[in-house]
Amino acid sequence: MMKDSGINKKVNTTLNVVDAIQEVKVSPFLKDRILNNINTEVEETQKIWSWFTPKLQIAMLIVVILLNVYAYKVLTSDNYNTTVEEFVDTYDFGEETYTSIFN
Repeated sequence: MMKDSGINKKVNTTLNVVDAIQEVKVSPFLKDRILNNINTEVEETQKIWSWFTPKLQIAMLIVVILLNVYAYKVLTSDNYNTTVEEFVDTYDFGEETYTSIFN
């Protein structure tokens, strides 16, 4: 462990560094330039997504939901099932037994 005098020296040197701090000279228009740069960057980023408004998002959501409901109704309808069965019968995709070592 360090001796108390070693620790006191380090604390004193650290505190003496504070005395060396001087005032920084800044341009009087620095704040205005920074604010102008921030405002121009924000405007550029808003132009990219400006077409994706909440109204468009809601409209797209409604369209997707309606398409899903329509697809569900078509898949569960009897007409779809009979069409698929006719297709299977026509192209002879019925139940055939295949012998394989993987079965």
